[in-house]
Amino acid sequence: MAFAAKAAKELAVFLRQCWFLVILLVAALAVYPFERGREFGVWLSLSYVTSFLFYVLTLYLPERKNRKNIHRAVVPYLQQIISDIKGVYYTFLAASNVHSDVTRLRDSDFHNIFRQINPQDRSTRLDYLGFGNWFEYLEHQKARIKRTVDRILTYEHYLDTDFILVIESLNNSTLFEILDFIEHKPLAYTDFGFLADAYEQCYKQAERLEDYLKKYTADI
Repeated sequence: MAFAAKAAKELAVFLRQCWFLVILLVAALAVYPFERGREFGVWLSLSYVTSFLFYVLTLYLPERKNRKNIHRAVVPYLQQIISDIKGVYYTFLAASNVHSDVTRLRDSDFHNIFRQINPQDRSTRLDYLGFGNWFEYLEHQKARIKRTVDRILTYEHYLDTDFILVIESLNNSTLFEILDFIEHKPLAYTDFGFLADAYEQCYKQAERLEDYLKKYTADI
């Protein structure tokens, strides 16, 4: 049963990607009985059938296997990026003691929570995570995300263009630019409200990545 389901899924993928070639194959096989008396027609039909089989065996199947292997390699990286991005929100939420429905976030939730966190304050959450201050924690998360993004980009030639655009926009996000600026020129802040909008954009990018995670997971 599992083999039948897998075969059906692969057939569906093949038909979705190569439907036009399949139509031509059916046409070639359909006209073959009527062309048996004509050498050119027979040669043309058989040539297309041979070419179709050559394409499937030497191009499509190896490429399909390679793409599945790429997706298998990318899925754990995607999971890590999403976890690291959303982990910032959950960490701030735990430290702020503010109520928030994480299944239905509103724009105001980000501001309400980020304004409750004083960069200079210590917290049991920070101690548990092993960081000396909040900026150190954010720098750590940024470095993890960018490192994982770089690993995904090594496969960019084998991945969807739209997916790569999302990854690139995350890699060049305003949040990371602000954190880079703060790292080189520390400033005194009383809360993290100034990061709320930039972080919200990263959070939404993570939600977009979840769609690709589902797509690539289903493909392997």
